[in-house]
Amino acid sequence: MKLYEEQGITLHRLVVLLGVEDASGRIVRSAMLALHRRGNRLIDPGERVEFMQEHAVHLARASRTVTSQLTLPAVVEPRQNDILRGIASLPPRMAEILVVSHYLSVFGPELAAIMRMSVRGCNQKLEISLETLRAKVGAAAAGGQPGSLESFSQEVTAALRASARQVQAPGTVTLEGELAQLSGQYRRHLAPRFVVLLTIIAILLGLLLAVLTRPQPTPAVLSQPTASSAPSVTSSRTLPAQVRNIAVYYVGRSDGLLHRELRDLPSAENLLNSVVEAVLTLVPLDPDYRSSWGPGQVLSVESAGDTVTIDLSAEAYAELTTDELAVQARNQMVFSVNALVGDADNAVFFLQDGAAPPDTFASEEGYTSRNAGVLAPLQISTPRNQAQLSVGRTSITGTIRVGASEPIVQVTDVDSGAVLATLEAELTGTVSDDGQKGWATAVSLGAGNYEVRVTTSWGAPPVEFLENKSIKIA
Repeated sequence: MKLYEEQGITLHRLVVLLGVEDASGRIVRSAMLALHRRGNRLIDPGERVEFMQEHAVHLARASRTVTSQLTLPAVVEPRQNDILRGIASLPPRMAEILVVSHYLSVFGPELAAIMRMSVRGCNQKLEISLETLRAKVGAAAAGGQPGSLESFSQEVTAALRASARQVQAPGTVTLEGELAQLSGQYRRHLAPRFVVLLTIIAILLGLLLAVLTRPQPTPAVLSQPTASSAPSVTSSRTLPAQVRNIAVYYVGRSDGLLHRELRDLPSAENLLNSVVEAVLTLVPLDPDYRSSWGPGQVLSVESAGDTVTIDLSAEAYAELTTDELAVQARNQMVFSVNALVGDADNAVFFLQDGAAPPDTFASEEGYTSRNAGVLAPLQISTPRNQAQLSVGRTSITGTIRVGASEPIVQVTDVDSGAVLATLEAELTGTVSDDGQKGWATAVSLGAGNYEVRVTTSWGAPPVEFLENKSIKIA
């Protein structure tokens, strides 16, 4: 009953956002009954919640005409209203994945399970949908991180939750009749005492929905919180907490070396788990990068002393069909984990479904990130690819491998092809454990589309190495 009280309102609002308000009572009650049927097989509370969400989503999709677009309740705040109208104008399947992921704040394997898709396919669909929506409504509002897809994602979450607060509780219904219709043969095998208990639960849920989903009394409650570096009670309810600039490593398509992207990840009690999931599921921002990992699930990530043990499902390893792919995937994970830990000597161990992993991932000593030779000699940390920044001074930073020449930064106006600046970056800081040194420079830019190209020479004989990012200034 406690789980019903906690999730009933959320499920009701989700179903309404998915366009089937008239059937919301039936769908929520069906999800509850379906969970009860599987109660003995679903022990973990998280799995129970995910099962109810999955059941509600697919009953809602089945109850609504596939080709009909969503209609989302309007809100007072103009920017949020633009986002809601943008979502409603998308093809229904795009709109659905945005509503489910951002209203419930579920991503990666959890979202894939709810949507009944592969992790890779779900990630690609979500990213395409989010980029399509951003193209419709524009970049992140002032106060966010311009150009950051993660910041725009936060805006989408805030807009959907503000819209959900406009959802009214369903009217009075004959609960006993609904239960009889939904449970069918199963209900006939229940003891009469248990049927009465289910009816009481449904009545209590309806009362709870009526109390907690009434309209907000003032427009101020509906507006998006002002961005601030300090968390507040209001912002914690509307925007998912995130940890900024976490290193996630990918593989260069042309060189097979590791390239780093600084990403914003959801804050979690076990941030190591978030990093491992990001390596498996997060699509790189730069199309020149790829991930060697296939779809799979993170079963556990445990840290003890100077070791980390990562247990992945068999599906995660299934597409690593050559030693080269396996080594690249292993390096991706080890460098990402050890960048968070801050210790290149931290030993990373792998498991598959709690047992021995494939041979390329098996080691009695574990794997460290001391092998700097697998890293690209040159990397751009900021700005990110496809970043949308404000007019003014733009900082350009990155890292080079020790022994490489000082980076040369060139900024080109994409529309005219004119080279606006050629700068020699300054080296900064000390050499890191993985043999990298920082560099930085800055340039003032007006509105427009630009390419940032950075080159260095490395090796014997010296070979030129190039990195580039596309940015927009507005």
